[in-house]
Amino acid sequence: MGKFARFVRYVKNRYDLLARKKYSTLAGTFVYFLVMSVMPLSVWLTILFGRMRLPVEKLLELPVFSSVENIIAYIRQEAEAASKGASVILIGTTLYSATGLFYHMRRGGEIIYGYTRKKSGWKVRVSALLFTFAVMLSAALLTIAFAGGAFLLSRILSGGFLLAANYFYLLILSFFLVLMLNAYVCPYKTRLKEIIKGTCFTVAAWSVALAGFAVFLKFGNTSRLYGAISTLIVFLLWLYVLMTCFVAGVAFNSEAFELRAELSEDKTL
Repeated sequence: MGKFARFVRYVKNRYDLLARKKYSTLAGTFVYFLVMSVMPLSVWLTILFGRMRLPVEKLLELPVFSSVENIIAYIRQEAEAASKGASVILIGTTLYSATGLFYHMRRGGEIIYGYTRKKSGWKVRVSALLFTFAVMLSAALLTIAFAGGAFLLSRILSGGFLLAANYFYLLILSFFLVLMLNAYVCPYKTRLKEIIKGTCFTVAAWSVALAGFAVFLKFGNTSRLYGAISTLIVFLLWLYVLMTCFVAGVAFNSEAFELRAELSEDKTL
């Protein structure tokens, strides 16, 4: 068998794995709950870190965010308005809504890993609540780290070199966030080396997919395709690309656990 044939077979096996794990359905589900949770998460980020004035503008300056900059700015503005004088009921309901994404991500992880001994709903909800605060804290720290790193890079680089360095730095920071998510969605006790593969794939796929997405937006006329709601459609497509890459990474991580289960079954026979 030639190298090309082996490569084709490898790609087919990878796709069969993703199809078996229902990657497209889970990615769409995660996008839905992300959209439902993004405003509550933004409200709580504003409540917890509003006085710090997180330097989000440094992130939005990157061209990859240009297609969704207006929506992100709108979400931030509305979250700041909602957090001012927020009632206890609003704070409670927004916190519950903010946990929805991570609750369903954990349930989706159980599907991908073929986990059958499911925890009761309230335990998963509590873990989602704790993880929500962990993600918000991490997002704040990563935003500050990116702004500080971008400032230092601007002192020594310029032009295309500065842009490339900022993207590379953003991918490094994204790696730690994706690593957190992979560790959380895995329903088994896991070691770092068991989730590195999928994490690296997700970050690499994000870089390729978002670059392709930027080219598509540059040469495609989305306003003709979708009319007045083109900005919203582009935002949803952008999220779907991100979630598809993430689910694919989780699916690749789950292979190690499947092989482990098969080996344990062989030993018992």
